Amino acid sequence: MLEHMHKRLAHLEDKILQQLEQHELKEYNKNLVKHPIKVKLDSINKKKLSLPHTLYPLKQAPIEWWYCTGHLQSSSSHTFGYEFCMFKFNPYASRFLSYPLSKFIKKQFLVLHCAITDIKNKKFIYHEESSILKKQSISYNNLHLSFDNSTIKLNNNIFHITTKNKNFSLNFKLSPLKPLIKHFHSGFAIMYSPPEHRTYYLSYPRLKTTGKILLNNKVHEVEGLSWFDHQKMNNPPRSPLKGWDWFSIMFADNTELMIFLLKTKKGLLVNNLGGTYINKHSQLIPLKSPDIHLKNLSSWTSPHTKITYPQQWQLKIPKLKINIIITPTISDQELGKNNITPIAYWEGSCTVQGKKNNNYITGQSYVELVGYDQRLSTRLFQAIIK
Repeated sequence: MLEHMHKRLAHLEDKILQQLEQHELKEYNKNLVKHPIKVKLDSINKKKLSLPHTLYPLKQAPIEWWYCTGHLQSSSSHTFGYEFCMFKFNPYASRFLSYPLSKFIKKQFLVLHCAITDIKNKKFIYHEESSILKKQSISYNNLHLSFDNSTIKLNNNIFHITTKNKNFSLNFKLSPLKPLIKHFHSGFAIMYSPPEHRTYYLSYPRLKTTGKILLNNKVHEVEGLSWFDHQKMNNPPRSPLKGWDWFSIMFADNTELMIFLLKTKKGLLVNNLGGTYINKHSQLIPLKSPDIHLKNLSSWTSPHTKITYPQQWQLKIPKLKINIIITPTISDQELGKNNITPIAYWEGSCTVQGKKNNNYITGQSYVELVGYDQRLSTRLFQAIIK
């Protein structure tokens, strides 16, 4: 009886939020007719790969981000995972209630998501902040983005990332060990309907990483490997996309793998499961839905938000003779309560082991899980802001 009432209440909430979103979108379109946006946004089409310019910010990109994750070790064998992602948002490409966000915010702004996984002590520490009310620096002639004590910049093909906050600080240099690659053949893809929703996706799949972590008043000199992504993406005012699962894997044999799954509220978008395999010579093998067999083996429920996430996976790619198990280094790697949005998600370091070409293989992975937060506050936020 109680379960039935919960289902009816959830259905009612969904219906109300759907009507709210439809109403706000209708009014938003009316307001665009009355007060059209004069800024021409970048269409995120096929682009020629030209280094280092391809990695620079675009003035009229709707959304773009520079994203690093890695697996590091100190001289005392203290192991860490880390995430550092700098987003740049264009307010002319977003909706707040029935108005363009640009009605309230004129400047493009930055958002930082950053986290440290202290594997030895089984601790996860994260920090998120925005430059909306702060002084910031965005350079369009090179890659140099910064605000407060956080920076990502590119000098002589070496990335420098730094952040300092009340929880931790880090200062890393990332040097590519393999060339920059374009996913989706031409570099961009229509991710899902409507067709104007595109992403342009580049990766350095393996970078030598050195630097320092300050955590709990102790400095750790670390080194290891990182994965770097850069994406530019359009942002339609209404979209069925509600989440995704994303995997980056660096195998011990100097090969790499990226897998993504896009989801609507109703579940997996079958045609939007894919990825890229990168061999030792940086040659690419695109992967489509029939190539990938991904199975959740267990789950974990957050004690902070009560959200349940997948927690271990078996990944099979028969045409590459890959059969591996991906396991989080610690369970609690949830980015939950923050001052930027009410949306919680899970992103963390994982280990990899299994078979590849009939031989035992190990590796390191980062996994991102978005869309599992179905709390009312989250769904209301998603209905009024896009």
